[in-house]
Amino acid sequence: MSDSAQEFPVYARARRAHRVAKARVLDGLPLTWEDVDTAPSWLAIGEPDARERLCAHVGGWWLMAALKACIDGKRLVKVRDLLGEELLARLHGPADERSAALLDQAPRPMLPLEKDISAYLLACGRGLLSWDLPSRLKALVPEHLGWHVKELDYAVFDNHDVWARYALEMAQQENLPSSPPSLPSSPSPSPPPPLDSKPKASE
Repeated sequence: MSDSAQEFPVYARARRAHRVAKARVLDGLPLTWEDVDTAPSWLAIGEPDARERLCAHVGGWWLMAALKACIDGKRLVKVRDLLGEELLARLHGPADERSAALLDQAPRPMLPLEKDISAYLLACGRGLLSWDLPSRLKALVPEHLGWHVKELDYAVFDNHDVWARYALEMAQQENLPSSPPSLPSSPSPSPPPPLDSKPKASE
């Protein structure tokens, strides 16, 4: 048996597990398996606390420029409590080479008072994750997850789209496991389920 033939079950199992994890999170929505396949990897996060941590990190990266400019210790303590000491140090301290090259494209909103700043970071993260969804999922997923996202806010992400995608990339690197491996070119995988087959947790 060839090496690729031996490896195929491992690749297939990993991708199937990732697909099923997304389907479980999306269970109850009128979606097809094609919709599940186009869903971003973060929708495989089933634990609400882990998903909230991702939202907080996305919000932190999105607001990096504003956090760097912040000199209010009370606000920064709240951000540290939400994001952790290490991430706050990355966001508030000197930028690395790649971040510095993109930072002029980041938004610089006025941060809310310390009592509201944690909720603000989370709201920015949820909004940015929702903005990046495929259009069909964008209309369904935020409400399904209990997120109160204002579509009017998407224009802000459109205006800073380069930084928005960078913030998403950095936050997901910190919070998501490696993407499921691509299937080897040989042997060919079996055909996918019919597109009108809805995702079930048991699939």
